[in-house]
Amino acid sequence: MKTMKKFKLSLANDIEKEANWLTEMSAKGWHFVKYKWGFYYFEENLEISYIYQVDFQEATDEYFDLYKQVGWEHMHTEVMQFHYFRADTTIIGNKRIYSDPASIKGMYKRMFSFYLVIFACMLVTQIGLLLTWDGNLFSKFVLALVTAVLLLYVYLFIKLTQQMKKNEKLI
Repeated sequence: MKTMKKFKLSLANDIEKEANWLTEMSAKGWHFVKYKWGFYYFEENLEISYIYQVDFQEATDEYFDLYKQVGWEHMHTEVMQFHYFRADTTIIGNKRIYSDPASIKGMYKRMFSFYLVIFACMLVTQIGLLLTWDGNLFSKFVLALVTAVLLLYVYLFIKLTQQMKKNEKLI
């Protein structure tokens, strides 16, 4: 069986695009098996096609069993919150785990809260950088790096908020 590794970065707000991309890859015969540090791992099988869905929440065995009962196979979990599922398109058709706007909004709200905690912890840990500031080249480099990461988080929060508002209008 052929395997392939593809590098692709995406932010949490692109979770639906990510699932669509995985579904498109499956339609070409490449089926997602795991994700690690920006790398997606695929196995080739031209005889089947899957639809993929990514969910974000804390999960229990009961959670996974529920999805298994309705035709979804759990493929991978990342950061204990991102769960990748797939289902055979000949069995499930085009159905999604989340199809109603209220559930989708809830998922984005959970993401927002999750990343807000990380963001707050990161801000607190950077106080040391400011307290020990001496203006040398290394301090400036670290400040630039931290600023870039903080801006990335702000961008993520804006996009998650937009997703929540978009789904709120559909409720």
